[in-house]
Amino acid sequence: MIALVISPLTTVLAPVSPPAYAVVASFTMATPMLAALLVPRFGSATFVAFFTAALLIATPLGPLLIVALTVPALAIELVLFGARRRSPRPPRINARALPPVAVWMTACAAGGLTIGVLSLAVLSPEVSSPALIALILVLRVGAYVGIGALVRRLRAQLHNAGL
Repeated sequence: MIALVISPLTTVLAPVSPPAYAVVASFTMATPMLAALLVPRFGSATFVAFFTAALLIATPLGPLLIVALTVPALAIELVLFGARRRSPRPPRINARALPPVAVWMTACAAGGLTIGVLSLAVLSPEVSSPALIALILVLRVGAYVGIGALVRRLRAQLHNAGL
């Protein structure tokens, strides 16, 4: 699990460098994002995010991780669900079809914006400034979109390998 591997690093980065933490911690969403692409059903990413948070409950962030992982996963799924509902294609779910790139990137950006806003609640008032807040939001959205692109590529490679 990616989240278990980066957990010690995020524990060190959180108080020292909030921008670096924002980027590194975003990698915990790679597994829920992959779940959204592999199992294109509403709730798959949120379930995997919740399960990941449950595995990390013993870390310093503990129960906060449940919110920090499941809410952005839910935001991603809501964008994908909305796009599926508006699609002119039949509502039949095709597990092999990827969502359009623009829809997927929008979903990832929505997840990044969601966690960016959520992370402002735990940002220390002593270090927060408008520039730092803007930087964290931009880094979170950028990291989620970048990770989303990597996960989308991984999903395509898994499909090409017959998985």
